Amino acid sequence: MSDRPIIGISGSHNPEETLFSIRENYMNAVLRAGGIPVLLPEVADAETVSALLDAIDGLLLAGGGDVRPSYFGEEPIPACGAPDDLRDTFELQIIPGAVKRQMPIFGVCRGIQVLAVALGGTLIQDIETQRGIAKSVHSQEPPYSEPVHTVHFEENGLFASITGVSSMRTNSMHHQAVRDPGAHLVVEAYSEDGIIEAVRGKDDDSILAVQFHPEFLAENSEQAARIFGHFVKKADAYRIRTRA
Repeated sequence: MSDRPIIGISGSHNPEETLFSIRENYMNAVLRAGGIPVLLPEVADAETVSALLDAIDGLLLAGGGDVRPSYFGEEPIPACGAPDDLRDTFELQIIPGAVKRQMPIFGVCRGIQVLAVALGGTLIQDIETQRGIAKSVHSQEPPYSEPVHTVHFEENGLFASITGVSSMRTNSMHHQAVRDPGAHLVVEAYSEDGIIEAVRGKDDDSILAVQFHPEFLAENSEQAARIFGHFVKKADAYRIRTRA
């Protein structure tokens, strides 16, 4: 049995190429923080989802495409992207399973969105169409490691404590966002135009998620690295508690 926490990552799914994948920088950020990253197979059956949860100590929800709007009670608007039903089905099963086990969860970009939906929240399907914010403001061109806007953290909140700062320059690669986080998540950060940029569990600081992409920043940003470090530390505590 490993003495380092196993971090299961739900990554991208390309059904046309029958491919599951994840960017190297997610893996590298977890490795630098002391965890062992593994890419999870996206499956639909509950028994396998439960078995996957038995094998990991933390769940990382990576970025990706849009969540099907029917999961938060809406019809898709034209600007909403095509859904990935397998990924939606998988993540909307494994998230409640991880919450029930009090397993640490960290969501990035799509990850904050699907986390909110899984816990009863809703999304903005397209910030340009529904909020009048130009797509270019939150969907930057490469290099993705270059910060483009400022995120302001809640004073004395979890993210301010983790990063040691009250605001942070971040990157941005999304057109959807959390509208209502639901009853189980608390908003911890906004961008300057009012988009939700970070949430935490209402009663659990081992559940956290961000709208930006710290995996692109963590190699050179102490603040971004600390977010991964907090998550992996919580996963290690879960490992010790459940596998001792």
